[in-house]
Amino acid sequence: MRNVFSFAIAIIVCLSTGYAEDQAPQPNFVLIFADDLGYGDVGYQGGDVPTPHIDSIAANGVICTDGYVTCPVCAPSRAGLLTGRYQQSFGFWDNIGPYRAGPDVNPGIPADLPILSERLQALGYTTGIFGKTHDGVTEEQMAFSRWDEFYGFNNGASNYLGGMNRAHNPIFHNREIVGRSYASQGIGHDEVISDGALQQDLDQHLTDVLGDRAADFIGANKDQPFLCYVPFNAVHGPFQAPQPLVEKYAHITDRKRQLVAAMLDSMDENIGKILTALREHGLEERTMVVFLSDNGGHEASPNEPLRGKKATYWEGGLRVPFCAQWLGKIPAGSRFAHPVSSLDILPTFVMAAGGEIQADWQLDGVDILGHLTGEDSTRPHQTLYWTWGPRKAIRHHDLKALSQDNGKSWQLYQLANDIGETTDLAQKRPKKLSELIEKHAVWESSLMPPQWGWNKALGYEDPNFGKPQPYHTQK
Repeated sequence: MRNVFSFAIAIIVCLSTGYAEDQAPQPNFVLIFADDLGYGDVGYQGGDVPTPHIDSIAANGVICTDGYVTCPVCAPSRAGLLTGRYQQSFGFWDNIGPYRAGPDVNPGIPADLPILSERLQALGYTTGIFGKTHDGVTEEQMAFSRWDEFYGFNNGASNYLGGMNRAHNPIFHNREIVGRSYASQGIGHDEVISDGALQQDLDQHLTDVLGDRAADFIGANKDQPFLCYVPFNAVHGPFQAPQPLVEKYAHITDRKRQLVAAMLDSMDENIGKILTALREHGLEERTMVVFLSDNGGHEASPNEPLRGKKATYWEGGLRVPFCAQWLGKIPAGSRFAHPVSSLDILPTFVMAAGGEIQADWQLDGVDILGHLTGEDSTRPHQTLYWTWGPRKAIRHHDLKALSQDNGKSWQLYQLANDIGETTDLAQKRPKKLSELIEKHAVWESSLMPPQWGWNKALGYEDPNFGKPQPYHTQK
């Protein structure tokens, strides 16, 4: 009897071991989010600054030629990315500003609306964010409450030496404020920076620190599934870079562009640190890497061949560099030419991690992994929508209609053969334009009204806007 029992146990062990071996481990995710990087800024799309590490993601994987974000400015775009929903559906229409719809409104992603980190934590992931967060100011909304590790800042912008920031905008490591302000040490800004070139404390240069922290996080979590989110603040202003890098681009006569070139160079170098960490720990075939920008380029970033820039509804404001790699899964050197959106990242990661999308999540994004691997050549989206202030836009298949005066007038473009939006077809195709305008109106009617921002018409002005919060107390 004992031999029969032992044999049965052995069979069970063999079967369970074989089953476990058949189950692919959960993949890791690295999400790199540049700030204000133009469509034409990256090397693989003709940029004039070498970006070999960004280019390697594109070369080792797929270029999404028609990659979009949900808003042409920072905070709403980030809210769409992190929730997988059009941010206007929960009242997030604008950057967090002093005005609110009422005194009880807490600007930002609601604490009870799970974001990407929380969706993956529920699936057993360790999550880290290294960089800029601009998603709300209450303690429950702060990154240290929603991620396992946080290093960065919570504001629309930061100096590239954190000691130059004001008290309400410090650099955090989890809940702890890192370093002391120069002002508290009696050091003037002119002692550490000259015309945008950082002169000292270069070991504290924020872009470098973010890259190092992200690489360290990968090493520390190499034996368990992780999400490493790196929302660099480069190349957003203020335009600042270490003096040696600025000198590297001395041939560029426009000072703003010279500084931005140095900032882009630094960001690419630090993306290289992250990719090296994956390679050194043998994680490249177990990790999906996605790179994109939060909106189009600013005045010192090229968006060619697109029209417009950040804060506009031309393609140059909404279409961004967007590429992904997963060695052994996504074919190297591939391209996907149908529209994809930052909305798609959350559902794609959740499904790849072995999760399921629930209907009550009310996602607007879709799982696009099959599209990125080449298994699915169909359109993941028939229609994409945008609205912000007086600007409205809709892309249905390859037709795009947009208004920049709150719907008083509209233009119509065929993007398949007019990526630069040079030929307005509104007069030639009025019926089709009317259909798109109506389609947009139906979508917009489903949204929550704006709850905060910079519009005085919202009615209530927050007296504490831009002031330190209780968690800003330094130990």
